[in-house]
Parts: sequence; C-alpha cells; structure tokens
Amino acid sequence: MGLGRKNLFYSMALAGAMMLFLIGYFVCMLPSLYVDHVMEQNLKSIYEQHRAYRENGSYEEVRVKNATACFSVEIPWDGNYVLVAGKAFSAEIRLKEERLMQLLDRCRKKLEDGWHWNGERDSSGVPEQAVEDAFGLEEEMRELEEILKSVQEDRVPPLDVRLLYSGAVEDEFFNEAVKVHTYGEDLIIMEFSIEDTYNRYANYVAMEKTKNSLIISVLPVMAPDVGEIRPVVLGSLPMLGAVILLLVLLFSRMYSRGIVGPILRLVQHTQEMEQARDFEVRPLSAEWPDRKDEVRELADTLDDFYLQIREGYRQLEEKNRELAEENRRQEIFLRASSHQLKTPVAAALLLVEGMINEVGRYRDTKTYLPRVKEQLLSMRKMVEDILYLNHCGESGLRQADVAELLKERLRSYQVELADRGISAEISGAESLVLCTDEMMVTQILDNLLSNAVKYTPREGSVRIFLDVRGEGGAACIRIENSGVTIPRELLPHILEPFVSGSHENGSGAGSHGLGLYIASYYAKKLAIRLSVENGDNRVAAVLVFPPEMVS
Repeated sequence: MGLGRKNLFYSMALAGAMMLFLIGYFVCMLPSLYVDHVMEQNLKSIYEQHRAYRENGSYEEVRVKNATACFSVEIPWDGNYVLVAGKAFSAEIRLKEERLMQLLDRCRKKLEDGWHWNGERDSSGVPEQAVEDAFGLEEEMRELEEILKSVQEDRVPPLDVRLLYSGAVEDEFFNEAVKVHTYGEDLIIMEFSIEDTYNRYANYVAMEKTKNSLIISVLPVMAPDVGEIRPVVLGSLPMLGAVILLLVLLFSRMYSRGIVGPILRLVQHTQEMEQARDFEVRPLSAEWPDRKDEVRELADTLDDFYLQIREGYRQLEEKNRELAEENRRQEIFLRASSHQLKTPVAAALLLVEGMINEVGRYRDTKTYLPRVKEQLLSMRKMVEDILYLNHCGESGLRQADVAELLKERLRSYQVELADRGISAEISGAESLVLCTDEMMVTQILDNLLSNAVKYTPREGSVRIFLDVRGEGGAACIRIENSGVTIPRELLPHILEPFVSGSHENGSGAGSHGLGLYIASYYAKKLAIRLSVENGDNRVAAVLVFPPEMVS
C-alpha cells in the first residue's frame, strides 16, 4: 500500500473514530447532561423566585420562567388566613370553617416542630425519608378531604377569597405567531406560539369535521429553547477537547509507527552506512520483506546506490593498488635500470676506447667489435623491455591461438638451438584459442622461451606441453628446460626485477634480470597465474589461464 493510500486510510480511521465518539456522545451522554442541566436550572430558578418574593412581598419585580403558572403561598404562624401571590394576581384566603382553622393550627405546629431535620444531609440536600418523618401530613390531608366533602354537602362556602392585586401579564409575552397545517379536506391543525423571557410556548389545536360532529383536541406544550442546550455543550467542550486530543495522539502514534517510523529508520540506516567499516551494512530489504510502498522503494534505491558506491570504492582501491604497484615499478626502473645499464655501457666504452687507441689485445677489432655489438644489443633489449612495459595492454582483448604464437616464437630460436645442439618439442593440444591480449601473451611466451633457451646447456633439451582443459577447466602451458636448476636462495625472488642466476651452464648468455619480472607483470595484468619451480635437474615455468579466457 502506497503512502498516499496509507495517509488516506489513517485520516479516514481518525475521522471515523471521532465521528463514532461524537455520535455516541450526542446519543448517550448529551441527553442526560441536558436533563441534569435543566433540572439544575429549575432548582436555581425556584430558589431565586422564592428569595425575590420573600424580599419584595409580591411578584411585581420578580422574573419567573412561567408567568402564568408560578405562584407562592404564604401561611402566617398566627391567624386564620393564607396569602397566595402570582405574577398576575395576589389574594387573601380566610377560613370560615372551624374545623379548617383547627386543621391549619395543627399543620402549623407540626411543620414548626419538625422543621429541624433528623439525619445527615448530602450534596443534594435533605433526604426524602427525613422530610416524610418530619412532616407526616398524610393524616391531615385525609381529614381535609373529609371536611371539604361535608362542606360541599352543606353547600356553605368554607372560606372567603379577597383579591388584593390583579394585573395583566401581556407585557411578559412577545413574538406571537400562528401557523395552520392542513391534512386533507376535513382536518386542520393550528399552531399558536408565544415567547417570554425564558421559554417558548406552543398550543396545538386540532379540529376535524365529521359526519355527526366537530371534534376539537388541544395540546399545550413548552417548546425547547436553543439557549438551554448551549451551556451544556459549552460545559462539555473541555471533555470533548480532551477525548479528541487523546484520539489524535493515539492515531498520531499509529501514524508515526506506520509512516514516520520507517523514515526515521532510513535516517538511522544512512548513519550506519556513514559509520560502517569496509562498507558492510545489512540492506533494509531484509528487515522489510513484505513492505511494498514508496518507503520500500526509497530504501531499495538507497541500498542500490550504496552498493554502487561500495563497488566504486573497491574498484578505486584496486586502481590505487595497481597505481601503487605501477609507481613502485617505475621507481624500481628509474633506480635499477640506470644501474643495470651502466655495466654494458661501461664495457662497450672500454672496448671502443681500447680499439681506438690500439691498446694491447684490443688491436684485434675483428674479435672485440662483436663483443661491443653484444653489449649494445643487451642495452637495446633492456630499453625495449622497459619501453614495452610502459605501453603494455594497449592492443586490447581478442581471440588468439596461443599454440600458434608459441610455435612462431619457438621458430625464431631455431638458429640458436641448432648452434648449441638443444632439442625442442611441443606436445599436447594442437590448438589453444584464448580471449586475451595477443601482444602481452606473445611477450610472456617470448621471455619464458628466451630464458629456457638461454639457460639450457649445450646438448640439453626444451620441452613444451599444452593442456586445453586442465583442472577446473583452466588451460595450462608448461615450459621445461633440462640441465639446470635455480639456486634455492634465489627461487622465492626469481620473479622480482633484476634478479638473475649464474651463467655457468656454458651458454655464454648474459641476463639483465627483467625477463621473468616482465612475464610476471604481464601475467598479473591478464589474470594469468605464472609460477617457476625446480624439478629433477630441470626448471619448469607454468602458465595457468583462467576458464573464462578459454574459448
């Protein structure tokens, strides 16, 4: 799943969770909170209404929630009357029936005696059982009912009502409105609405004409007010904010674990790459085998880029090693070749000087001029080797029959072999085709053949064996010359520059010690393994070509 879809999923999940919470809040909690709030406001209203009447003695300056239904009854501790006051009236009710007067006195005494509550109060006030135990007016209520029945039978008024005050309450009401709703031809419903300071009232009158009569139904209700629920909502805002914040934090945690966490892991992975030794860092794909999104693509790209950097760094290290070896080789040549060239130059100058001045035996120019030529040829050979060594590898790789190259180079030594009576033969494969640098391979074979011919004594032998598919699929060329061995102390250093053995083999050969070094250098360039070893009165040079080179 991509990051875009994951982000959409987390957003939808958060929105769904918040919606479920809000729905649950408005369905389950808000109604009960609203009811508790209204009951609390009613309690507050009756308290303020009662205190205002007690202080003013009338309802003229009292603001009530329902001007038509709110009133107060005042029972003096002395006398046979009761005061009743409301917003629109005030009246005095005097009792004329003796039994009613006695009943009133008993009720006064019982209320006064039981006003101090027995039992503990809680936060909601006096317990209900304490009120019942203190007043206990059930018996008085039954007696009042019997008195009223008897008075009704005698048809004598038990009390006098004197109206003290009468006023209009029209000023308390405003916004009168009438709506008519029709249901068919015979049924209409009229909606009469009016408002006061606190409430909105509605009276519904339904009238339907039937075949036999006119039916009228009345329903008075108190319409809900938006202002009543607003304080409940405002009071709930801290809880709503806390729950929504908790939901946001919870989903943010989930979001961070799902999206931000992998990005932080990428940052940590790059730091591991930066601090890793030898570029050995475990790829992130191993940690996220099942992840398929942009973060995984970024991790794979980062790992691929890191592998490319590592490979480039290793190639650079290899180039640095080759460059260091090349610098070492050039330093060796700059120091050692000049020293090696001094000997033939000095010898040639000495011979030429002696022949020019006709000193002693040097008067015989026919004898010593060939020796001068031999020293010059030695110098030329050394210079050619050095120059070719600096330009090796410029011909490029191509298919070459090494067996033919070997036969061609061997034919160039036929005169010297015949002059010294050395036998030479090639056995094994007739053809050996390799994908390699032909000039470098030719130089390797020429140097090995030159050493074999040069160090083989008269009447000796040179044997060459070609194996196309040897151990592991590698091709092999083995060049052996008999009648000579390499001194044991020189054998470990025989491939180093300017290392040469003795010439006590009767060949008369001179060596500058670069042949095997150059052959070894070219072999390393071509990934060919070259080794020189002693045998039973013989020396063997072995070339092993890698399988990928063999065609």
